[in-house]
Amino acid sequence: YALSWLGWIGGILVLLVFYAITLWSSLMLTECQETDGIKHPTYRAAVKHVLGPGNAAVITLFQYLNLVLSSIGYTVAAGQSLRILVGEVCSRTRFDHCYDQVWVMSLVFGVCQLFLSQMPSLESAWWSSIIGALMSFLYSTCALGLGASQAHHGLGTITGRSAPPLEKALNVFNALGSIAFAYNFTGVLMEIQHTLHEPPQAVVNMRRAVNSGMGCSFVFYLAVSITGYLALGENVPGDILTGFSKPASVVTAANVMVLLHMLPAYQVFSQPVFHGLEQFLTEHVPGTQRVPPLLLRVVCRSLYVCMTTTVAIVMPFFTDIIGLVGALVFWPAAVYFPVTMYLKLYRPKPKIRLLMQVMNVVAAMTSFVAVIGAAWNIKMHMQEFTFSWLG
Repeated sequence: YALSWLGWIGGILVLLVFYAITLWSSLMLTECQETDGIKHPTYRAAVKHVLGPGNAAVITLFQYLNLVLSSIGYTVAAGQSLRILVGEVCSRTRFDHCYDQVWVMSLVFGVCQLFLSQMPSLESAWWSSIIGALMSFLYSTCALGLGASQAHHGLGTITGRSAPPLEKALNVFNALGSIAFAYNFTGVLMEIQHTLHEPPQAVVNMRRAVNSGMGCSFVFYLAVSITGYLALGENVPGDILTGFSKPASVVTAANVMVLLHMLPAYQVFSQPVFHGLEQFLTEHVPGTQRVPPLLLRVVCRSLYVCMTTTVAIVMPFFTDIIGLVGALVFWPAAVYFPVTMYLKLYRPKPKIRLLMQVMNVVAAMTSFVAVIGAAWNIKMHMQEFTFSWLG
């Protein structure tokens, strides 16, 4: 979808540039997880130790924005995939009415998360991460195959979709945020690194994981984008799987995989929020120390799931939400703080320092215009959106 607004040259170039920026900054971040002999369990702890409490408060704000908005986006995506699956079942039955609206499916997904959210931590959910990674690979493969099977249509243009100048510019800005979100994992990188068993050193394993994971992601993103744009052209939707109807078995299987990926992905991005919220309540709210930990966990996590599900129901705009997430957090979380901490800890050569600062400025400008584009898209779609209980 983003490629369709940017066009062949701009889209591929942006995918490559964002990959290089995020890869470099992520590798810098892995080097900052242990400083002065202290292993930091969270991104916030590392920033506080290296840059001070003021900066820690800022990164905490952006990190939680990233995590919360990502959870909302995943709820919308799961609702859309589940709607397609239920619609497929209804098309083969004789029900008078098929409750396959996105809001109903998002509600079903939210109910599932009420139970999954009671897992104590990411470590206890290691199996779900494996399932999520496997499903992500498989449905990306399906999307690639579907696009390749129709790539002979040869659609797509050098300059991307045609639109009035203002609309074109704002959608290009939103596309930048969407691509930034595609590489969005720095908000949980240190939390994941902290859970790695040693030996070998966690930083060694994390460097390998970052290089291999981002390399594979880039190859898949590029291949899916190119084949999807060739196959669907300007009609490519935000969720590329919804752009294909045949073969039905492959489309259905791919949507099942998306759903199975969204279930653990929601937890990966929500567990840090759960722990931060529970820690804040026990440390700063009088009386919560006397509340049984299990009861506090159930209440806090259930309220959070209800909140994200409600927002997903009233704002079911997946592409716009991920554009906003990418726009808001790309510069501060993925570039500024990793670069700033690395510069303070390791003092690289002048030419490298200059290159880092240039990257910093480019990322800041990108985030600024992408926020404008994402906000405009959300506003336009909110004006057009009409909620219906029955569809």
